[in-house]
Amino acid sequence: MKNKIIYIIIFGILSVAKAETNILNVTFNSNKPGAYTKEMLKKDFPTLKWQSLFDRATIVKDIEKERGNVLKVEYPRSSVGPKEGGIQFLVSLPKSEDLWLSYYVKFEKGFDFRMGGKLPGLTSGEGKYTGGNRPKHGEGWSARYMWRKGGEGVIYLYYVDMPGKWGENLKLRGVNFEPGKWYKLVQHVKLNTDSKANGVVEVWVNGIKKLSRDDLRLRLKDKGLIDSFYFSTFHGGQGKEWAPYVKSTALYDDIVICTTPIK
Repeated sequence: MKNKIIYIIIFGILSVAKAETNILNVTFNSNKPGAYTKEMLKKDFPTLKWQSLFDRATIVKDIEKERGNVLKVEYPRSSVGPKEGGIQFLVSLPKSEDLWLSYYVKFEKGFDFRMGGKLPGLTSGEGKYTGGNRPKHGEGWSARYMWRKGGEGVIYLYYVDMPGKWGENLKLRGVNFEPGKWYKLVQHVKLNTDSKANGVVEVWVNGIKKLSRDDLRLRLKDKGLIDSFYFSTFHGGQGKEWAPYVKSTALYDDIVICTTPIK
């Protein structure tokens, strides 16, 4: 009996410690199927800064019954950019130097990847360093994912040492997204110290490490703290060559941000 009591106490302590590491955990199961409204978004993400849903977000039941209720995002035919396709919203996070993000995504059958498009990721500067806005003075960065032509997966990284005006593609080794399959994406960002090239960006896809960089200058000095989760998804790039030929949809679920490793 004594050992059993100790086990229960220890188990309780461990459970509390684990819960405290979670900054965010959204499953969408508390929402009824139908239009995903601004009010529902604010309830799920209490530190929401802004949103652009454009009536392209709905809650649906996962037809394979793998995940319960999930968020469905629409990418209309011929849409390019966030005003025409997909959705965007920004969630403020406690300023940090080391965070983990995970979520599930499934491109539904018939999804047209075309030239590529954006997917959610961690950011600094509240999503400011995107769209050609290069952080020349090391004041911030962004680490959204992208799908590329044929569904190739990359981290689309804006940071102080990026080689051009637009973000640098860090390829996810052997990752080509296939419509109809769920993918769990885990992203780990640890900022560099004292302007050194020791910043970390790592990615696991369905539990397998696909990217490991520990030689990045994401920022200069003590600038550019992790401060936001940027749910940003649309086709583009610029120009109609990025636009899907058919209406496409993707599902998202179980968004977790925490201070400890995610498996």
